[in-house]
Amino acid sequence: MFYLDHLSMEGFRNYGSQLFSFNPKLNIICGANAQGKTNLLESIFFISVNRSFRTRKEQELVNFKGDGFSLKGNYIKDCFKHAIQINYRHNSRLSIKANNDQVNRYDCMPAFPTIVFSPEDLKIVSEGPSIRRRFLNLEASRLDITYLKDLRDYQRVLNQRNKVLKQKSNINKINDYLSPWDRSLTNLGVKLIRSRVEMIKALQKEAKVIFNQLSDTEEELSLEYESTIRYFDEPEEMEEQFYNDLLNNREQELKRYSTLLGPHLDDLNIKINGNSTRVFASQGQKRTAALALRMGEVGLYMKQNSIPPILLLDDVFSEFDADRKQHLLSFLRNYSGQCFLTSAVDLDTMVNYLNKSYKKIIIKQGSIIDETVGTGD
Repeated sequence: MFYLDHLSMEGFRNYGSQLFSFNPKLNIICGANAQGKTNLLESIFFISVNRSFRTRKEQELVNFKGDGFSLKGNYIKDCFKHAIQINYRHNSRLSIKANNDQVNRYDCMPAFPTIVFSPEDLKIVSEGPSIRRRFLNLEASRLDITYLKDLRDYQRVLNQRNKVLKQKSNINKINDYLSPWDRSLTNLGVKLIRSRVEMIKALQKEAKVIFNQLSDTEEELSLEYESTIRYFDEPEEMEEQFYNDLLNNREQELKRYSTLLGPHLDDLNIKINGNSTRVFASQGQKRTAALALRMGEVGLYMKQNSIPPILLLDDVFSEFDADRKQHLLSFLRNYSGQCFLTSAVDLDTMVNYLNKSYKKIIIKQGSIIDETVGTGD
């Protein structure tokens, strides 16, 4: 069994000092809009994954009255307790401790699988490629620590290569300087691309089933990786193609002072019946596709870890029509992992349907004003 038992926070978003205890199965976070419901889910995601699902800047997470924040959580995993503590201060690096030992943020990332679905996820299916690359990188890194290492190395090589491209040297010297970076970039880039393609294949298999259940139509969801590099079955062929493409694009790169090929520019095309969701999908289809991707991740984590991840659902029931709500409720009723739901409206009917033990927490202005425990009988 895996769940978050307790969470205390200081100075996170609109919270001052607050302690939460959670139900191992179902937790309902209620309250009016702008009271801190999503902020609570964000804090759970942050202590699990060491980053936010809403911003890349830790300073934006700090209460306007303070100069930093702290989070402390106790997880129960395989009958053992794991204590995580995160501290952040302006102009300082994030400090993370696991069972009182100092660790870096990347070591903890795969340890406490947590998946969030929020209105922000619509951006994955409707906005620009940088958001989808971030989605791919985060999920691949959490599923495979080797991918995370390769990604960090690739970013380091890419930055160094771009610095060389910005130098005002003659073309012969530039070529000499770029040569070792070209080889490193192609080797690491091909590893990232191939890992992404494999993850997308597995994710599509899981997400298609969920999409069909949620949409209850003949529509088909498909995922297609769009690479700036031609894909070959053999990695050596891909590396050579990548390397030659870099040489052929040298003139353009020197003019633009940046690397114009590679996984840092690739995209994920999310399609319904062969048409891109960005261009052709309705809002309802986009919401369903986004949720199917997140629910598909649940399947990937359970196959890899044999335990269900923590699931965070931020106001999802206001986003769907009656049929889609019913399909989502059926999914949650059968879900064996810990789940957090936020809502600005009463969910008593839904809670009764789910038939689980639960805890209801009512939030107002960043504080708990009421708690209710139910058996689900």
